[in-house]
Amino acid sequence: MGNGRRPLIGVMGAGDGAGPRELELAEQLGRAIARRGWGLLSGGRPSGVMAAASRGAMAVDGHLVVGVLPGDGSSDRDATELDVAVFTGMGQARNVINVLSSDVVVVCGTGRAGTASEAAHALKAGRPLVLLAAPEPWIALFRSLAPGVVVSTTVAEAITAIAGQLGEATPAQATATDPPGEHLPVALVQLRAGEDAAANRRHAEAWLERALEPPPGGRAPRLLMLPEVWNAPYAAERFGAFAEPVPEPGSCLLEGPSPSLAMVARLARRHGVAVIAGSIPERGADGRLYNTATVIDPQGRLLAKHRKLHLFDVDVPGGIRFRESDSLSPGQALTVLPGDGDPLATGLAEPPGLGLLICYDIRFPELALLMRHRHGCSLLACPAAFNTTTGPRHWHLLMRARAVDSQCCLLACSSARPPDGESYPSYGHSLVVDPWGAVIAEAGTGEQVLHAELDLAQVAQARRAIPTGEQRRGDLYRLEPA
Repeated sequence: MGNGRRPLIGVMGAGDGAGPRELELAEQLGRAIARRGWGLLSGGRPSGVMAAASRGAMAVDGHLVVGVLPGDGSSDRDATELDVAVFTGMGQARNVINVLSSDVVVVCGTGRAGTASEAAHALKAGRPLVLLAAPEPWIALFRSLAPGVVVSTTVAEAITAIAGQLGEATPAQATATDPPGEHLPVALVQLRAGEDAAANRRHAEAWLERALEPPPGGRAPRLLMLPEVWNAPYAAERFGAFAEPVPEPGSCLLEGPSPSLAMVARLARRHGVAVIAGSIPERGADGRLYNTATVIDPQGRLLAKHRKLHLFDVDVPGGIRFRESDSLSPGQALTVLPGDGDPLATGLAEPPGLGLLICYDIRFPELALLMRHRHGCSLLACPAAFNTTTGPRHWHLLMRARAVDSQCCLLACSSARPPDGESYPSYGHSLVVDPWGAVIAEAGTGEQVLHAELDLAQVAQARRAIPTGEQRRGDLYRLEPA
């Protein structure tokens, strides 16, 4: 930019033609723009993308939103001051003018009829182009026009790309050179399993190795995470064939007895990193089967073991029917790993207390509340495998709600969706959520690594700003530990 003014980000949308996913992305984008200190040029129909971006931005204190309805000609900032224009359709002449006045153009989601024209104008004018959650045909089209097109699957990746085009440091770049403070770099590994147990272990190890590579401009993760039932097909009738013994916390896992956890333990020790090792089917000493999550320290020792408390027995008409209780038994205790002594080797001045849940457990808010109010947790981890029936309805809603309920950071690592449509239809969309309920990183549906930086200082800030911990009505209701 060079003139010292505040960047003003333009968001144009498809009005009532926008789908739920586009609206969700637009709202996330608005929040992210606001947190970068950029202004937002927005407006449009109340149900549209532009209004969704405005709602996200206005939720951040001190943010500038300039309301401009397309074609009304009113603004207290001239349209030529735009630094970034975000388009999901419309195709009006005003949009083309804004494209030509912008430093970066972002095409969000599937786009509409006018989007290709606007993007073509941008490319012809030599403007960098960023695709956010675009479908493969769009990616192929625009890359054929300009090989340098940046493809991003999440808002966080798009913001990083935009900042780079503006010549600004990304948040990850800042933490790579500045004192880390209370920031914890993490990586969630979203993958899928097949019918071969040994192949599943090799596949997971390869993805974990990939996750250890630092993201562009960022730091290598200090904490890794795997999804629910990552070493076996997610099918109640198959859990027994893939079940492994899981010893008690404090055990060294490097040489067994669980082949899956031994692989993770050796990787953890090899790289000096802690791993929330998702969950695997466990054959207990009592002969019963459990869905069990574990946490492994950088020496390969078992830090915590959580048996899923609430079994996934559901029958949604026209959707999915699944009964974990046909093969699994429920756990009997909450699982919390205190931060005292920094068992996760985060290196933070105030290491987080970690609460473990597995998938269906997240639907029971009492667990998250007890983990925060009775056990002092500031970080919740939920390996999961929501499906394509419940996922679109409840995945984001529940994960964000539990983060807000507990005022904790939350990691939700999902299994990836199978491409054949014949296996368990996992929803994907692994999430990292801050204690305000904002999604700071999100995966797509396929196999991938999701990197993020947890700002754990936000936990204390959220609890001071909205002190629910001090305002509970103990005279009317109580949270009693089991």
